[in-house]
Amino acid sequence: MTKKDGGVSFSRLDAALPFFPADAASILPWAPILEDLNDYRLKVTGLAAGKYEVRIGGQKVADATAEQLAAGVNLAAGALAAGPIADQVKAVRAAVEAKNRLHHDQIFRGIVLSNVPEWVYSAIPRNELEAKKQAIIEERLAKLPALDAEVAKTLVMKPNTFEIVPVK
Repeated sequence: MTKKDGGVSFSRLDAALPFFPADAASILPWAPILEDLNDYRLKVTGLAAGKYEVRIGGQKVADATAEQLAAGVNLAAGALAAGPIADQVKAVRAAVEAKNRLHHDQIFRGIVLSNVPEWVYSAIPRNELEAKKQAIIEERLAKLPALDAEVAKTLVMKPNTFEIVPVK
């Protein structure tokens, strides 16, 4: 921890990311997700009385008083709005959605659920068509490990620099 100009700076490596997609905000009146399940808490004691700006990776995520910081503040909303944590969360979501799109659109809906009209079997024998279908499924399933690796890569936690800076 480094003390500077009445504030502090430190590096923190978290075990997990906060996450809440903005497109799910309509459920918030019925579920206390942001308060109870998406807690990204920071507690800093020993600061002089006054108001402080909290920055993560140089990006302002919150304003809080020394008293609030000593009690602990939930930075989830601010950290998810902008900055390195928001960037990582967006990368995780994009990687998961890419994997899900392949699995859902290209494998499940694209092949598994495709209904073959009975007349097709008069042109292509059933066993031949099923063999082709299975080959396509296997080909597409072979793409999943690379997408899994991409998800895993985005989930690697990185230390972030936190700055607690007095507001003048």
